[in-house]
Amino acid sequence: MTRIVAMKSYGYEWTNTYGLTADEAARTLARQGVDWVLVQNLIDPLPGSAVDQSPPGPGYDDRRFRDALRAHDIRVFEATAVFFQPAALRARPDLRPIDATGAAFEQFGWYIGLCPSSLDYLAQRAAVCEEVVSSFEPDGVFLSFIRFPGFWEMWMPETQRATIREYCFCARCTTRFEAETGHRLPAGDVPVRAAVLQHELRDAWTSWKCGLIAGTVAALRAAAERVRPGIEMMVNCVALGRSDYENAVMEVLGQSLEAMSEASDHLELMFYHQILRREPDAWIRSMVAEARARTPRTILACLQGKADYLDPLYSAGRRRPGILIEEFQTALDAIAASHADGVMVYHWKDFLEDQAVGEGKMTAALRAFKDGR
Repeated sequence: MTRIVAMKSYGYEWTNTYGLTADEAARTLARQGVDWVLVQNLIDPLPGSAVDQSPPGPGYDDRRFRDALRAHDIRVFEATAVFFQPAALRARPDLRPIDATGAAFEQFGWYIGLCPSSLDYLAQRAAVCEEVVSSFEPDGVFLSFIRFPGFWEMWMPETQRATIREYCFCARCTTRFEAETGHRLPAGDVPVRAAVLQHELRDAWTSWKCGLIAGTVAALRAAAERVRPGIEMMVNCVALGRSDYENAVMEVLGQSLEAMSEASDHLELMFYHQILRREPDAWIRSMVAEARARTPRTILACLQGKADYLDPLYSAGRRRPGILIEEFQTALDAIAASHADGVMVYHWKDFLEDQAVGEGKMTAALRAFKDGR
């Protein structure tokens, strides 16, 4: 099997920090064995997050970079943050999610999710998707933050399901649930309705949430295909299974691998082992095996290159401050031994930094994976 190597290149460090031209950047990625690149664009820029999103300097051109990537036989996926758009929330307060107690979602660090049930908002995202695809003619679109709200990066091994807050119980969500399922909720405030949804109607509520997210994937795919028939769709998935936190990925986040597979070609599973304090070998092997049994689509196992979430705000996670090259190699070995179709790495600036200090160990490990060694 040919192993796919994909790279997230969300920031502009390659030009802002390292001064690479578009062609030099593409040649560097090709030397590193990269087949697919996930990029952001200036039409639909990714909001600030744990990734530095400093804008590119004068002279930068989105199209020039993409042309250079294609000239080196690298496939391009345009990334879009579906339900993480702080600017949209400022303009549309009704998009702020509501939890089971009736409390509104409060921003945590860089993250604040959106209620995913607004059809008007979805239409706006579809229009942006069409514009991006029309402008850049990419090989595919990558949907990130394609879920109900939840900061899963703080779901540690010791985290109890009861402490994970679930969203969204706003009037729009519950009204759509009633209309689309035929179930009737009791009159009363949010806690009254939420109690029924989380207990007597738990299965129906979970199914509806997963269907809404899968329907969003389908709607955005249809928008992209109106402009570029045959374009591919990749979705961003949390790498946790049914047994983790009592199936919280489906019940809380609304992500069903089966449902999302209906309108997507590729699934990315985020195996961020330092962030979630997991042992990468066992985690990757078991979760890829579960995912493969649930979907026929391409599975890309995404790894961290460097440690993250070390600021005091995230200290409750008790994360280790670094990732040894041996850990990165172990994770690559686990992917090679699994039924995954390839690896994705988060993110490119870590490789550029590794090469800048004269070591290049991460690139060597990635090339060895690519070459079947």
